[in-house]
Amino acid sequence: MFSGVFFKKSLIGVFVAAFTCGLAMGLTHKVKKAENLYRIALKYGVSIDRLAAFNGIKDKNSLGVGQVLKIPSGKVASPAAKVRRTPKSLRVIIDAGHGGKDRGAVWGGVRESDLNLKVALRVEASLKSRGYPVTMIRRSDVFVDLRRRSQISNRYRNCIFISIHFNATSHTGVRGVETFYVGKRGRFLAKTIQSHLVNNLKVRDRGYKFKRFSVLNDTLCPAVLVECGFISNSYERSRCNSSSYQAAVARSIVSGVEGYDRAY
Repeated sequence: MFSGVFFKKSLIGVFVAAFTCGLAMGLTHKVKKAENLYRIALKYGVSIDRLAAFNGIKDKNSLGVGQVLKIPSGKVASPAAKVRRTPKSLRVIIDAGHGGKDRGAVWGGVRESDLNLKVALRVEASLKSRGYPVTMIRRSDVFVDLRRRSQISNRYRNCIFISIHFNATSHTGVRGVETFYVGKRGRFLAKTIQSHLVNNLKVRDRGYKFKRFSVLNDTLCPAVLVECGFISNSYERSRCNSSSYQAAVARSIVSGVEGYDRAY
């Protein structure tokens, strides 16, 4: 009798230990095409730094298709658990500047068009997670002419247009971020984004300015063009090329969008 009870308790102990071990191991995720560390971290509700450290990843841009990542357990929410978010009526048009044959500025092997797209994809993922409908002018390294960019945005009502760029100049000592706009509402959006950029990135504030760039002037909705840093400056180029800086830029732009949405 005693040995039978002991056996049952031992068996229960084995199951409990196995279950606890399974929880400690956490979830896993197999990397799919076009996924990056930011998107995966956002999906599971963990920080990029925590996810990278948990998997021993030093280069946050080096994920490979098919790579299996361990998802930290504990505060992690299951991806199957859908978060209810109130759908937003404001549509955000995201324009990753340049692309394809138009590489934009190129300094120290860093192409502006690549940086623009990386930030744009982060902004898209973050906005969608908050319930905003998003239209991307481009989602890959393709060329879209300026007139076409405006035409796409002009299909929609109740929207805003954000063109993402990185700056360059022959004067390599120049640093900082700046945001350009047209229109009254564009001015408010530019001011809000610029404020978040400066506060989050701790960079030189070059201000928000009125400028009739064709991609802004030909767009009917409130429109801004964000210059996220100077890749012609070696120090700033190194920051701009980092995943953490790109994530901070994206957070700043999203915060600006939310500020605009609350005001209008």
